[in-house]
Amino acid sequence: MSCGCLARELRIRRSVTHGFTSGGYHTEYGIWQAMKARCLNPQAQAFDRYGLRGIKVCQEWAESFEAFFRDMGPRPPGLTLDRIDNNGNYCPENCEWRSRVAQSNNTRRTKRYAVNGKEMTIREGCDLYGLPYNTVEARLRLGWSVERAFQTPKMR
Repeated sequence: MSCGCLARELRIRRSVTHGFTSGGYHTEYGIWQAMKARCLNPQAQAFDRYGLRGIKVCQEWAESFEAFFRDMGPRPPGLTLDRIDNNGNYCPENCEWRSRVAQSNNTRRTKRYAVNGKEMTIREGCDLYGLPYNTVEARLRLGWSVERAFQTPKMR
């Protein structure tokens, strides 16, 4: 059984390395830890959606918070870490800070539709055509074509 001195010294050394763990919680450090956990720790709650699917963290980021922070920079207010290719790994060329709306449009569950040759989600189409989300969703459920669902004005 240890008195805890070694663990305390190791914590101090880690915090001195980049300064993000001493004196309290820092958002970017927590994001880095959570990213690693969901990809590398089979005990993590989200491991089945990341690590089990084969999503990895590049070696440099997995080994170094400093490398992650150097590549991503400070998290802009209101944005979250997102992978550009939802099936790709966490690495500098596949990650960026995005809004929650943009991130929710980038999931495996999000359906994308071709409208006038442009691929978009229902939400993006509704914003483009000025239609309520529930109206377009109901039209698609009723079997309307995608073009008709987005291009028919809302009935009053």
